[in-house]
Amino acid sequence: MRAATAFAALLLLGGCVPLPEGSGLQVPRGPAAADAGFALLDPGAQRLVSLHFETHAYGAGKASAASETAEALYRRVMEDTGLYSFMPRSLYPIVVYASREEYLRKTGLPEWSAGAAVGSAIYLHEGGEMKGTLAHEMTHLVFNEFMGRADPALRWINEGLAVYEEDEARGSLRGRASTRPIPFREMVNLAPLGERDALVGDWYRQVGEVTRFMIERGGRVGFGEFLKALRDGLPLDDAVRSGFPGSWNGAAALEAAWVASR
Repeated sequence: MRAATAFAALLLLGGCVPLPEGSGLQVPRGPAAADAGFALLDPGAQRLVSLHFETHAYGAGKASAASETAEALYRRVMEDTGLYSFMPRSLYPIVVYASREEYLRKTGLPEWSAGAAVGSAIYLHEGGEMKGTLAHEMTHLVFNEFMGRADPALRWINEGLAVYEEDEARGSLRGRASTRPIPFREMVNLAPLGERDALVGDWYRQVGEVTRFMIERGGRVGFGEFLKALRDGLPLDDAVRSGFPGSWNGAAALEAAWVASR
């Protein structure tokens, strides 16, 4: 049994698979430095290096297309977060399998999985959902590296931003959460582990909605300042005040404004 399957309970909606350090996965150094122990592409695959990514795909054309898409999505993340000065420590590898069958067979991930962010790399497969999956997983890599730490208290905004970027890349929304919003105190503390529970789906949709509200109503510059405040360890109320001083004086005000906007 692959080591990755031991963490099936941690897999997130949309195929997001953040496997923790110390999980037992062997991460070799060198050209495949971010390899999670998954079987990589077959011999003859192409490797293309761009400003922020090292893309592996079958054929120069597919590698070039995936690389260009990744760079465009990266620019979108920077615009939406206002983190223009952020620069990854190293290139983010992207491994693009030719099909869903190859992806599932070589990673050992569940049938519903569409992509995985492991270490500093993204694993996914060709197909119509690739752009949205790439946006989602890339956002996790940027967020985690920017924050510089793994903090369960920030899980909601990490996932919310990833859902927002995925929706923007797909050009459609996941759909509105249940008509009865999850109270913010529960939203922030909830750590969903499953994939099929209705509450989990509502949680993902809601954190995406709340993130969209902050970015589009509070402003992208303010959202960037909000993220910086969280990175610096400020409590949520202080981070909201720091990022959106003219809009909300804390999480309760943000919650009330978001609920009123629905």
